[in-house]
Amino acid sequence: MHELHRAEYLSALGVTSYMPRFLLPLAPEPRQALLPVEELPVENREPPPGTAELQLRQRAEGPPEIAESPQASNTALRDIGALAEQMRAAPQPQPTPAELAPPQQQVQPFILSCWWLGDELLAVDSREPGAALPVEALFNNIARALGWHQLPREQDRLRWPLAENRFGPAAAASDARDTCSSWLEAASARRPVKSIWLMGRQACDFCSPLSLKQPLAEPVTEWNGVRLVAMPSLTELLQQPERKRALWQLLRETYPEHTRFPNSGAR
Repeated sequence: MHELHRAEYLSALGVTSYMPRFLLPLAPEPRQALLPVEELPVENREPPPGTAELQLRQRAEGPPEIAESPQASNTALRDIGALAEQMRAAPQPQPTPAELAPPQQQVQPFILSCWWLGDELLAVDSREPGAALPVEALFNNIARALGWHQLPREQDRLRWPLAENRFGPAAAASDARDTCSSWLEAASARRPVKSIWLMGRQACDFCSPLSLKQPLAEPVTEWNGVRLVAMPSLTELLQQPERKRALWQLLRETYPEHTRFPNSGAR
């Protein structure tokens, strides 16, 4: 057994020292183990001969160059090329539709008041919640000026958003446009009319049919044989009475057969 192993075994057994007095049968000849030499502290060491000359020569020549074998260089290049191929072949993460889509425009709540006058007109008026103005009287004056005040009348109201949630975010403009335009197309199909008035910003932006692609850009547009007319809301006409003149001029150009009376006009 090696002397170091024997010393470790004896230490584990609690034996301080053991030495056989005679050679055991079949035992190998004993040999003295080479014990480690205790290293002296650094300050007490003497540099080996020639060390100072070697250090001076290394300082003069600079750091030694590391020689690289051509085989090791080729292996490194192959590894880099394989890694680049793996990166090109790996599927790149695709952006989700939510990341590609532009930020949604939020829409504040609004109300659409609707009037049907026989088979002549469907008027959609934009209102702000809480505004108390005599819009009904103004609309009756406009209908009287056109001679439609005696036609059968039906009235409805559409609130946006359909289900208001005070704790949730405001509804998006795209949702408002899809809902209001679909409602207008269904209402005109259920009860056909000759003209549709879109009165105010919300009515023009969100109620124009989706087949037009864009909100009304011109005051008068044809859609499936129906005349679409964009005009100010009744609230705007009451708050800015000077705009009534331009509206009456638009009605005279659009409905010359109904506005031929010189004394007729919206008041």
